[in-house]
Amino acid sequence: MEIGLRVLALIIDLAACFGTLPLIFYSWGWVMSKFDDSVPDLGLLVIPLFFGSFLLWPLIYFCIPTGIWGRTLGKLICRLKVVDIYDRDPRFWRRIGREALKCVMIASGIGSTITFILLICQGSAWYDNLCGTKVEFSSFVRLTKTQRNYRKYMKEQERQQRK
Repeated sequence: MEIGLRVLALIIDLAACFGTLPLIFYSWGWVMSKFDDSVPDLGLLVIPLFFGSFLLWPLIYFCIPTGIWGRTLGKLICRLKVVDIYDRDPRFWRRIGREALKCVMIASGIGSTITFILLICQGSAWYDNLCGTKVEFSSFVRLTKTQRNYRKYMKEQERQQRK
């Protein structure tokens, strides 16, 4: 599998994740404007929520879709899917753990550097190795019965020509 697809999927996911943060902040501002007069020091209580949303929202964005469907928006666009080392769908908690470790990697500069080096050298990230998962390219091609029969016929014709 190409490393470029994984990097492209991560870029798409990061753009979608952090691109939606202004909507979250705007909604917090709208809620704050409704309670502004009744609670005088509510702003001090909301400041940790703003900083927490920088950490919590990526965790939610990456963990929920991967835990349920095995892929995020970036992986869906790039046709990638998270599977275990036996090419089966991993359990829900294994997917959640993988994405939580990925969020740790994104948050720390050292983790992202190590991950990038491992992706180039080994083709897998450290959080994939820890969780026993890997990312595979999955084609969405579903052939009709006629197309499958035609391909079988053409393979048989090639075998007969080689003999």
